Amino acid sequence: MKNVQPYNVNHNLAFVLYYLFKMLPMGLAGMAIYLGYKLFILGVTGQASITVSTETIGGQLLNAAPGLFFAVGGIVALIISVWKGVQIDFNNHGPVFKRAE
Repeated sequence: MKNVQPYNVNHNLAFVLYYLFKMLPMGLAGMAIYLGYKLFILGVTGQASITVSTETIGGQLLNAAPGLFFAVGGIVALIISVWKGVQIDFNNHGPVFKRAE
């Protein structure tokens, strides 16, 4: 594989990949929220439970419907995909992708 010279880099492709990286997880999270909503409306029940705890705070959800877990998982994925991302810097050597901190 040969190296690509900086002047041959397609900047539009970098932006398309960046937005694809941001939009694809958001679409999947939206689909999980919608499926959770449909399960909840259809009345699918179960004996699911979850416990979350940290050093300062904790919570427990008992006998929840599976649709609620789909919806909460989609919401968490949506928040993470909006909050975290990739930073693109263009310099003389082409685009540099960095993990946003």
